[in-house]
Amino acid sequence: MKGITLILLLSSFLFADVIEIKNFESDLFSKDRNRLKKIEFSLLFDGRDLKENRHKVVDALNIVISSFYIEDLFTSQGKERFKSVITKYISKKYAVDIDDIFIQKFRVKDNITVDAFIDALRDEGFCREKPKSSNKSITESFEGIEIDN
Repeated sequence: MKGITLILLLSSFLFADVIEIKNFESDLFSKDRNRLKKIEFSLLFDGRDLKENRHKVVDALNIVISSFYIEDLFTSQGKERFKSVITKYISKKYAVDIDDIFIQKFRVKDNITVDAFIDALRDEGFCREKPKSSNKSITESFEGIEIDN
């Protein structure tokens, strides 16, 4: 009996695949003022028939990651929940078996936008809320300007 179990266990390892998704980038909403934050991570997937189904794994990753807030993925519980949700989603949607997911890298990338920069300046008191409108017309603004030919 032990021999049969050992043979079955070894044969399951022969059919196991490992695929690596390197430098996967996504934009996630933050609970802080509902802003977008860019994340980058690398994952190892361990399971069966993964090399033929890599496109399904990437599709599932894109769909599942968008259901999380960035703050949820900072905790170990959030990361474990993410791995559990993606494993279940891939199994149910595509009938692909995932045994384990290993997080190799996870980081928040700097995503400085003009709006974020202006908000930061405004928070520090460097910007007025509403710019004052100029009473000058366009014609008056250009009076006295000479163009050399």
